[in-house]
Amino acid sequence: MKSRSNKYCNYNDLNNEAAVEGLFVERLIRDLGYADHQIKRKTSIDELVTAAGTTKRAYKPDYVLFFDGKPRIVVDAKSPTTAIDDHIMQAASYAFMLNQKYPGGNPVVFYVLTNATRTKVYPWDQREPILDLSFDDFIDNNTKFAQLREALSISAVGRSSSEDPPPAAHEFFRRSIDEVNSVFAWCHQHIYKKGNISQAAGFEEFVKVVFLKLLSDRRVREKYPSLIEKDKFSIPTSDVRFSSEWIRERSEDHPNPLSATQFRDLLNTIETEIQTGKRKRIFRKDDEINLNPEIIKGVVEKLEHIYLFGVDADLNGRLFETFLSATMRGKDLGQFFTPRSIVKLGTKLADIQVSRARTEVVIDGCCGTGGFLIDALADMWAKVDANGTLSQADKHALKQEIAVQKIYGVDIGREPNMARLTRMNMYLHGDGGSSIFEADILDKALETLPNDSPEVRAEKLQLSNKIAQGPFVDVVLTNPPFAKAYGRSTESERRILDAYDMASDSSKGSQKPRNSLRSALMFFERYSEILRGGGRLVTVVDDGVLSGSDYVWFRDFIRARFLVKGIVSLPGDAFQRSQARVKTSILILERRILNAPTQQQGPVFVYACRHVGVDDPQRRRSLPIDAENRQLAAEEIRRVADLFSSFSAGRSVPQEFVIPAEKITDRMDAKYCWKRPGRRVSEWISAGIHTSPVSEIVEPVQFAPEDIIETSESDEIVRYLVVEYSGFARGGAEMAASATQYPQLFRVHAGNIVVSHISAHYGAVAVVPNELDGCVVTKEVSVLRALGDLDPRIAWIVLRSPEVRADMLLSASGANRTRINWPEMKDLRVPLPSPALRTSIVSQLLAAEERERTAAADRQAVTELVYRELTLESAEASEILDAFKPPK
Repeated sequence: MKSRSNKYCNYNDLNNEAAVEGLFVERLIRDLGYADHQIKRKTSIDELVTAAGTTKRAYKPDYVLFFDGKPRIVVDAKSPTTAIDDHIMQAASYAFMLNQKYPGGNPVVFYVLTNATRTKVYPWDQREPILDLSFDDFIDNNTKFAQLREALSISAVGRSSSEDPPPAAHEFFRRSIDEVNSVFAWCHQHIYKKGNISQAAGFEEFVKVVFLKLLSDRRVREKYPSLIEKDKFSIPTSDVRFSSEWIRERSEDHPNPLSATQFRDLLNTIETEIQTGKRKRIFRKDDEINLNPEIIKGVVEKLEHIYLFGVDADLNGRLFETFLSATMRGKDLGQFFTPRSIVKLGTKLADIQVSRARTEVVIDGCCGTGGFLIDALADMWAKVDANGTLSQADKHALKQEIAVQKIYGVDIGREPNMARLTRMNMYLHGDGGSSIFEADILDKALETLPNDSPEVRAEKLQLSNKIAQGPFVDVVLTNPPFAKAYGRSTESERRILDAYDMASDSSKGSQKPRNSLRSALMFFERYSEILRGGGRLVTVVDDGVLSGSDYVWFRDFIRARFLVKGIVSLPGDAFQRSQARVKTSILILERRILNAPTQQQGPVFVYACRHVGVDDPQRRRSLPIDAENRQLAAEEIRRVADLFSSFSAGRSVPQEFVIPAEKITDRMDAKYCWKRPGRRVSEWISAGIHTSPVSEIVEPVQFAPEDIIETSESDEIVRYLVVEYSGFARGGAEMAASATQYPQLFRVHAGNIVVSHISAHYGAVAVVPNELDGCVVTKEVSVLRALGDLDPRIAWIVLRSPEVRADMLLSASGANRTRINWPEMKDLRVPLPSPALRTSIVSQLLAAEERERTAAADRQAVTELVYRELTLESAEASEILDAFKPPK
C-alpha cells in the first residue's frame, strides 16, 4: 500500500489514540502557535458531568487550549478507527458546561474532534461542523487547512478574545427547486405590482438583484465550504453582503445602497475586464438597479435567508421561466429552458474529451440561458480534477484554457438579452463567458444591423473571423427552438435563407426554392459547416422531423452530412414544464469527414427513456413522488451514458440497444426503427398459442342508414359514448346533433367494440353495454363487431392487453399524437385462448357483470333509503338546482 503523509506525520504510523495525540494533534497544536503554558492535557483537565442524549457521565477531553487565562478551544482525539461523530454530544456538552463556569461570557469558541482520518471543527454551541478536513488536507497551501489556521491559531483566538458580545448570526436555509420557484414568483408579482413596470423590464431588474445575491452566496461558499451542504447553517452577519442588515447600515449614506455600492462595484470590476479583453458585457456600462429602495428591500427580505448558489446549475433559466410564464405561453418557453436531466444526459452522451495534449471545443448556437454550456464546463473541469497526472498548477492552467478558449455560446435573443444572461451564468459558475456572442449564428454572413451597438458589431466580427478560419468545433450541445422559422417576407430573412443548401427543393428534379425553413432544421446545416470532420452534434429534436413524410428530404440531408451514432427517445412529458406536448429525442450525429464521402453508416445505438425530463414537473408544489422521479432519472442517465460509451468504444452491449444501418434509411425515430409490431408472434407460435390477424377476429361495423346521423340536418338530442382508459364505456353529455363539430355521428349498439384512435394504447377499448345501446360516437373511434361465434368480450380482453397495446403504439401514425386506425390495426397478429378457455372466460365475465349490476342496484337502494329517511330529496331542491345551476 502506498504510504500517505501530511505535514505532521505518516498515516501508517497512527495505530492507536496515543499515536494520534503524539504524532498528529501535539504537532498541530504547536504549529498553531500555542505555548506550553497555554496547553492543558487530559491529566490536568477538570472532569465535568456531560450529557450524551439521555445519559450523563463524567468526562474530560484530551486537550483544552487557553489564551489570556481562559479556555478557548476543546480538543478530543480518537483512534483512526473510531467514528468521531459518535462523540459530538460529549464534546459539545463539555464546551457548554465549561462556558457555564464563566458568567458574563463564553470564552470557549470551538471544540474539535479528530481521529486524524477526519478532523472536524465546531462552534461551541452548534452540532454541525464549520470545517471538515481529511488527513491529506493538512498540507501548506491547502484551502481547508488555511481556513483551520484562520479559525484556531493563537493569533485568531487572540483577535476574538475580547469580552464584546458574540457577533450577530445570519441564518441560511437550503430550499427545494419548487420552493425557490415559488419565491421567484412572489418576487415577480412584488416588482410588477409595486414598480409599475413591464414584465420584461421587471425581469431585467430582478436579474441584477439575484446576481448580487448569488455573488454573496458564492462568497459564503468560499469562506464556509463545509457548511453549505447543510439544510440550515449560520455565519456572522458581517460576512453576508446580501442582507437587510447590510442595507440598513448603509441607508444613511445612500437611499439605494445595493445599487449605488454593490452593483456599481460589480460594474466597475466587469468594465475593467471588458477593457482588457477578458470579458464581454453583461450589464450596460452606466447601468443601475432601476427599482425603488422599498421594492429592493422586499426582494432582499424574501431571498436573504435562502442559500441559492448551487440550488440549480441554470438558476437564471429557472428565473427566466418563472417571470415569462406570466406573459408567454408555455410552449414558447421551451426554447429557453431545457430540463436539467436532459441537459445532463446530453452532456454525458457528448463525452467531451479533455487532456493536456488536446481539449475539445464545445458550442451551443442557441444557448438560451446557458444550461448546456454550464454543464459542459462543469463536466470538463471535473475531468481535469480527476486527472492524476496533472499538478495543481497544470490543472489551474487547463481549467482557464477551457473557460476562455473551449466554450462557445451564441444567441440572438434580445428581450431579454440571452447572451448576457448566459455570460452571467458562466460568470457565477467559474466563467467561460468570454466566448458568448450576441448574434444570429444562422446568418452565415453575420451581418451587422443598424441598431447593433459597437460592442455587438465587434462580437459579430470576432465570431465571423473565427468561423472563416474553417471548422473549429468538436462538440455541439444544443436544443434548438422548434417553432421559429425563416421565410421570404423580408429582405433580411430571404438573404439568410438563400445562403442555405437545404433552401432548394430538388425532390422533383428541379432546384425550386423553399418558401420557408424551420430554424431547427437550418441549425443542422450551420453546425455541419463549423464542425470538424468526426465532430459530434448532440441535439434535442422533434420526433416529427425524424418520422414525418414531409421531412424525408431533411433526413436525406442528415445522412449525407452526418453519420447517425445514436437515437435516444425522450418521454412524451419530458418538456412538461414548458407545457410543450411535443415528442422529442436526443440525436447523436458525427460529422462525416469532408474528404471521405464513402464513409459507411454503421450500426446505431437506440434507447427509449422513461424518466429523463419527467423528474422536473410543471407544478410548483413538491410531492414525495418528485424525489423518486429524480432518482429514477439519475439512474437512467447513468445507464444510457454507460451503454452508449460501451457502444462507441466497440465494447459489447446488449443487442436490443443496437440496430443495423438499414433501419434508418427512411424514418429515424426510435419507435419506428427500434421495435416493430409482431415481435412476440414467433414466441406465441412456439408456445403452441394460436394467433390470428385482428381482421380475422373483428371487422368494422357497416352502419345502417338510420345509424348515421348527418349533423347539419338533425336536431336530434344524442348522448355521447365515452371510452375510458379503464376499458369501460360510460354515457357522456347529451346535446343536439347539430351542435357538434363533426359532420356525422354514428349510433352504436350493445356488443359493439369501440376503439379510440388516439387513446387505444392507453387502454381505451370497450364493449358497448346494454344500457348504452343507441349512444353515438364520432369518426375518432373504430366501431367493430366480433366475427363468427367469438364473444366480443374475448376480443376486448385481447385488444386491451399490454402486448397488443404496445403493438398498436408501434403501428400508430404520427410522432406526437399517435393514432391507430383500422388500416394499421387490422394486420396485427394477436393470440387467442382455446375454445374451452374462451367459454370459461365468458362465463366468469358474465358473472362479474351481474355482480356489478347487483352492486349498483344495492347502492341505489341504499341511497334512496337515506334520502327518504332524512328527507334529502324534494321538488324544491330540484327547482333550485335547475334554476341556479352554473353553465357546464
